Amino acid sequence: MMLSQVFISAFLLLLPAASGSFPEVYGMGGDPVTLPCSYPESRVLSFVCWGRGECTADKCGQTVVWTDGKRINYRTSSRYQISTQVLHGNASLTIEDAYESDSGLYCCRVEMKGWDGVQTLTTSLQVQPGSHSARTKGLAIGISIFLLLLVLVSTLVITNYILKKKRPESPSLVALCVSKVRTLLNKEVA
Repeated sequence: MMLSQVFISAFLLLLPAASGSFPEVYGMGGDPVTLPCSYPESRVLSFVCWGRGECTADKCGQTVVWTDGKRINYRTSSRYQISTQVLHGNASLTIEDAYESDSGLYCCRVEMKGWDGVQTLTTSLQVQPGSHSARTKGLAIGISIFLLLLVLVSTLVITNYILKKKRPESPSLVALCVSKVRTLLNKEVA
């Protein structure tokens, strides 16, 4: 009876890795995304490591953040934040301002003091296009408008320079445009 329970427990633990299915977290680009990871609060923490990729027996993948619980000892980007409750069983990772390129597998490896002190969890993150796309589109529109205005003003200045050179006594193009705008405004007011 005991052997069958051990077999079933081992099967259930290995099933997600064998099938390639991991807990999934979804987020929107530009928003913070939190990947959950917890451990028994009663255990004494040695360290927490978060990495890109699937957890292996002795590594947390390509490390993005590592902490001993008192301070962050290693971090590849300030966008990676570990829960302030890390000493109380919550080792969740928050990625600030998430990008679509942040999508993929993440490994949480918690090492605690004791003979069975390693706990790992691989999570799949999917970041959908979000406010980054809107910001990029808005920035592109703003730059396009700025460049259009710059071309118009440059054309006006160059044309004015050429006209002044040909006929020095003629009024400037800028003065003519301002005069026309005043005339139109006076008609509207009247």
